[in-house]
Amino acid sequence: MPRDGFRNCQCRRNGGQGAGNGSGCRRRMQLDGEQPLAQAGCGRRLRVCRIGGGRGICARMASLGIFPGQEVELVCAADQSRCLVRLNGSTVSLGDGVAENILVSAA
Repeated sequence: MPRDGFRNCQCRRNGGQGAGNGSGCRRRMQLDGEQPLAQAGCGRRLRVCRIGGGRGICARMASLGIFPGQEVELVCAADQSRCLVRLNGSTVSLGDGVAENILVSAA
């Protein structure tokens, strides 16, 4: 796992983008072409751009092999349901909350 990939997905206090009072973690703004994994179309090859959330989510995704720059294939996604993602010859099931924190773009 690339060290910089893990570093890029960390949530940083008081250093994120957007407005706020400086307390807690702020969600980063989406860039053009980025969308949450849960909203991407099924059967598409995607590239992970960013992973939002805390260190726990980032560490869990890194242990599964999901980190910024990684190409994945979204097998199945449904609203308020689990997403099935294929990467490195394995299929991983992600909850909708986690899938909303993974921003992807077309590969």
